Amino acid sequence: MILNAPEHYVIKEKSKWSDPEKAAVLKDAKVWNILHNSWDNVMSNRGTSCKTAKEIWDSLETQCQGTMAIKKNKRDVLVQEYEQFDINVNESITDIYDRFLTLLNDLSLVGKEYERDDSNTKFLRALPQDWDTQASIIRH
Repeated sequence: MILNAPEHYVIKEKSKWSDPEKAAVLKDAKVWNILHNSWDNVMSNRGTSCKTAKEIWDSLETQCQGTMAIKKNKRDVLVQEYEQFDINVNESITDIYDRFLTLLNDLSLVGKEYERDDSNTKFLRALPQDWDTQASIIRH
């Protein structure tokens, strides 16, 4: 049964469902149950009105990743952060590298990836001056 169905839907009685329809409803119910039971209390309160597994999934996606506008904004911010990547004073080489890798991973998650050569060059150029000799050797 479809709740809040548009007027053009004809709702069948359960006794008249075909085997594929029964299987689809059962599948949706199982997925709905898995998704609903995996929520914490905060997420559960936001999605209790969802009637199908697809509605729950869409709700989860929006809550966890945001709308398309939010995703685009996050991507733009990460790209700008990449373009302006620089070291922090008194930061170790390990900390610099970890921060850079985290940035590259975050960019990858929003669909923006850079060629390995470009990102390596970007990282080497960001190193402090006392690393210039080593960075030049690595580049060549």
